[in-house]
Amino acid sequence: MPITHSPIARSLYYTRHYLLNVNGKFIFFLDIAVASFMTVLACYYYRFLYRGDWVDNNLLYALLVDFAVTAFFLWNSGVYKTLVRYTTMKDLLRIMVAVLLSNVVLYVFSIIVWPAYFRIFIACGIFNFILTSLALIGCRMACIGGRRWLENFNSNKTVASITTTGRKRAALVGKLDACLLKASLIKSLKSDEYEIVGILTSEPHADGKKIKGIPVRFVKEVSDVEEVLDVFQASAIIFVGKGYLLEEKKLADICLERGINLLVSHDLFQSFDDYSGFAVDGVQIEDLMEREEIKIDEEVISEGISDSVVMVTGAAGSIGSELVRQLCRFSPRKIVLLDHAETPLWMIRKEIEKDYPHIPIAGAVTSICHHRQMERRMREYRPDLIFHAAAYKHVPIMEEDPCTAVVNNVKGTMHVASLAVKYGVKRFIMVSTDKAVNPTSVMGATKRLAEMYVQSLGEALKQNPEKGSTIFITTRFGNVLGSAGSVIPFFKDQIKRGGPVTVTHPEIVRYFMTIPEACRLILQANAMGKGGEIFVFDMGEQVKIVDLAEKMIRLAGLSPLKDIRIVFTGLRPGEKLYEELLTDDEQTLETAHKRIRIFQTRKYEISSLKNSLETLVSHAESLRMEDTIRSMKQLIPEYKSNNSPYQKYDYLHSKKLLTI
Repeated sequence: MPITHSPIARSLYYTRHYLLNVNGKFIFFLDIAVASFMTVLACYYYRFLYRGDWVDNNLLYALLVDFAVTAFFLWNSGVYKTLVRYTTMKDLLRIMVAVLLSNVVLYVFSIIVWPAYFRIFIACGIFNFILTSLALIGCRMACIGGRRWLENFNSNKTVASITTTGRKRAALVGKLDACLLKASLIKSLKSDEYEIVGILTSEPHADGKKIKGIPVRFVKEVSDVEEVLDVFQASAIIFVGKGYLLEEKKLADICLERGINLLVSHDLFQSFDDYSGFAVDGVQIEDLMEREEIKIDEEVISEGISDSVVMVTGAAGSIGSELVRQLCRFSPRKIVLLDHAETPLWMIRKEIEKDYPHIPIAGAVTSICHHRQMERRMREYRPDLIFHAAAYKHVPIMEEDPCTAVVNNVKGTMHVASLAVKYGVKRFIMVSTDKAVNPTSVMGATKRLAEMYVQSLGEALKQNPEKGSTIFITTRFGNVLGSAGSVIPFFKDQIKRGGPVTVTHPEIVRYFMTIPEACRLILQANAMGKGGEIFVFDMGEQVKIVDLAEKMIRLAGLSPLKDIRIVFTGLRPGEKLYEELLTDDEQTLETAHKRIRIFQTRKYEISSLKNSLETLVSHAESLRMEDTIRSMKQLIPEYKSNNSPYQKYDYLHSKKLLTI
């Protein structure tokens, strides 16, 4: 609200606000009114020039037809999707074409109804076209000129006196046009929170210019950012669109180090009825860690999913639930959700029923370790595709209880995979982890064993097609942002409580990806896989966890040194400093997708492997922990325990399983 008691100043303030944000429908009806008035002038031009009585008898009828026809062509010209203030020559040409077409239609209509006056209608039509075009274009030029005058009117003391004080100095980052529109929206708010003091743009031609009173700077090198920020003296940076936030991560890092508040605007509104374009949100750590969105071939993916019965194990988990959401976009004939967690399963089921009411859905509280339960579900639903996301994934907990890890991750996978073959499932996609590569933890080792079984079973079916035709595919992921086991919610909670933030080691690094990225990879793998492959997403560079913690503290407006301490607690059992995506024995193959690679690893003879795994599971179910660890290390020569009491069994690496 303007801070003033002057009626004149208050009127000027609100006049300026509403004129700068006038609704598109209002402009449309204003144009129709102007066009109708010009038609009346054209008709009376005929009356006074030719002294005919046609106008007196038919004016109202002609005006109604003119109103309908002109309204149709103007509305469909597309000019009302553009802000009046940003009218271009294209928009003016569209107006003229719309007016011309409406006059042509009116002329044809007139000579059909009143054929005796066809020559006179030509003169009236030309006159009407000229008058209406000039009037509509003139109105737009007047609006643009009036807007500029109102913008400059800010320098007047009357308007200056009604603006609020204590606003945050903010600089905009993004495309010049988008930034100027954002600045105008922010300036026109009744309760201004931000004062726009500058624009950082990627357009070099605007460098050093002042547009609408706002200085514009083009930053070529990251080293120039410090100087520009000193000039602007901004306490906040607003990225106009998340795309620019992803492009300007180095700028964001510099701003964080200087204690500058980072904000990202919502997408600019697409229509005059949507005024959410001025809204901004605080930047989250997930925003800074996102990469360019992975592109997927939706047409090919849809062919494999639509009209299929799809089963997702672990459907209530972080990956499983997002996978279900993305699968529903491709309209499967039915989607079957399996999980042993009752409440989360109920929640994702209700969400899908609400968002995709046309898709039949079934949910079952089922353990993948329970063979009879799983077989009952397979016999009941007869899935065409299985996405196997169910697993125990927490490294420290599985290190404490390796028997449970083996039963769930190894035995459970064997059950689901074997039943997939028995019940004629077309494709089986397994979700694995980068911790399965050269594992140093029980969890990583169990996931590697699950990979081995799935790949070996698929290879055996290739050699003996009469035993089954299921295609088995594996996908490997790094750490997933926002998942239940992710370090990010853990850090957020610690920062909220005032610290300290605990990091296991100053040099520990990890790969990170978002949950939607992971699920897009799974869907693309399903479409690309021919059987036996391990698909891995190009995850970029590994992130240092201590740097991640420092960024999160700064995003909270605090200092890592003064406000929140970072404490190093030491590596946990089974944890290693860095993760790998492939072993030395695996070869990389390129795919048609630039962000996805195939890793080919050694293969195992299925009968020997199955016997060994059944022995391992027997040890685990009998809670013989020592025998369980020994068996895993015999099966996986590269499995070397790290910071764990199981290191004493590493001598077993010399014993290798026979490969084919």
